[in-house]
Amino acid sequence: MKKILAIAAAGLLAVGFVGCNSKAGGSNEAMDSLSMAFGDLYGAGMGQQLRSMDSTVNMEQALKGMEYIANADTSKNFMAGLQMGMQIAQLYAGIEQQCGMPINKSLFMKHLRDAIMKTTPMGQEEMMALQSKIEPLLNKAMEQSPKAIANKKAGEDYMAKLKNDKNYTFTKSGIAYKVIKAGEGKNFSDSDVVKVNYVGRHIDGTEFDKSGENPVPFNLKQVIPGFAEMIQLMKPGSKVTVVIPGELAYGPQGNRGIEPNETLIFDIETLGVQDPNEQPARPQMPVRPMKK
Repeated sequence: MKKILAIAAAGLLAVGFVGCNSKAGGSNEAMDSLSMAFGDLYGAGMGQQLRSMDSTVNMEQALKGMEYIANADTSKNFMAGLQMGMQIAQLYAGIEQQCGMPINKSLFMKHLRDAIMKTTPMGQEEMMALQSKIEPLLNKAMEQSPKAIANKKAGEDYMAKLKNDKNYTFTKSGIAYKVIKAGEGKNFSDSDVVKVNYVGRHIDGTEFDKSGENPVPFNLKQVIPGFAEMIQLMKPGSKVTVVIPGELAYGPQGNRGIEPNETLIFDIETLGVQDPNEQPARPQMPVRPMKK
């Protein structure tokens, strides 16, 4: 349907231009009629497109955006700035999603304006030094987000309750585990690729991930620290329930379906070391998050 409307609009546009060119100085009445026809056609098509994108779309807000761009200055400089402004809007959205709170737009724009208007452009080394500051500042902002603070507190409260449960052992790093089956043989090392059955849960008990019907091979150097530590305390055939605090899981950045600083629970069963001739281990949760 969208394609049909686009073709119809293009055809009507061509006809409109032919009519305008063939009748120099055409009447306002004719142009008004043409304007209304275009408005009806484009409105019908764009209305369908907006509703297909989001059934709850605010049409008034969408219209404001359309009118702003449609009536804007079309000079080369303005349009270049407009394109860059769209990139900034995406940056705003990305930071808010990652940090759980919005960027300070007025401070951002002040520093952006000052940097753009500098008569001496910033050198490559200075830009690289500035770039290296971004990651620690981003991590600090994520740690201070309301969601990260709330999840950290919830995890600490959960861990405090476990200290009254004699079935759980706490390690120096801060993970807590309960042995369900001890297993036999020697403990795994961090250089092993271990075949594991597991279920991952939030502290409210809801499941967020599991291995499924077949065991998953994990390279212990590629998984979250708390998970790697737990497996190295286990032997083939072991079964445990382990509780991993946020700082030893996905930290303030979180991960797919994992909120910032979430304390996680895993039920783990180890089946042994993967044979070197088997297919290599594939990165999978609880894989270490990529640095952002």
